[in-house]
Amino acid sequence: MNSATNPWLMLLDDLVEDWIGITLPRPAVAMQEFIQKDGCNWCGETIRKNEPCPCASRRLKWNRVIRLGAYKEPLSSSIVQGKYSAWSDMLAYMGKLLGERMKGCAPPNSVIVPVPMPMMRRFFRRIDHSYVIAVHASVASGIPLKRALLRRNATPQAAKTATGRKKMSRNSMWLRPLARAKGKNVILVDDVLTTGRTLEVASNILKDNGVKSIQVAVLAVTELPRKGKKK
Repeated sequence: MNSATNPWLMLLDDLVEDWIGITLPRPAVAMQEFIQKDGCNWCGETIRKNEPCPCASRRLKWNRVIRLGAYKEPLSSSIVQGKYSAWSDMLAYMGKLLGERMKGCAPPNSVIVPVPMPMMRRFFRRIDHSYVIAVHASVASGIPLKRALLRRNATPQAAKTATGRKKMSRNSMWLRPLARAKGKNVILVDDVLTTGRTLEVASNILKDNGVKSIQVAVLAVTELPRKGKKK
């Protein structure tokens, strides 16, 4: 009973809903063993005892990372199913959890900005996962949502190697017309922080257009080998 794909839990869920008429919180069942764990406030990596944080040698584009946990079960499989199986209820559930984490962390005049998804990719996946997460994070936290960015179609970052990810073009995103982000404290929302390149590109665009500060809020942070560093 430990993952989003547990067949016995889902069977019980379906039986109760179909025969008794009670709808159980499926995402809560899938995530029942999840325990929220903070990481480094700056880079989001898990803090390990007697080991220096890898962000000590990095220049980050944001002021803080808010996360639910490391990219491990049951969080990882729940993210994958929400993202690639268009499981909107799961994304909504995790977005609410993320929104609860944002409370008390956002300065005045803050807005939530989801990392954009290219139009063609959104069409084929049938869902814009970052937007769904951001909507429910906004409701839970009380922080307004602003869709400030657009993104051109390209190979997904998840399909690239770490070297390929860091080559993501700065021109792959741009500010929406009438975004009105100038002077705002932005909380960038995405599903997973791996190399950080997508969030860096988004942060650069927003900073170039007068954003006051940037925080990052993600469902999970991928644990990279400590000998290397995020690009």
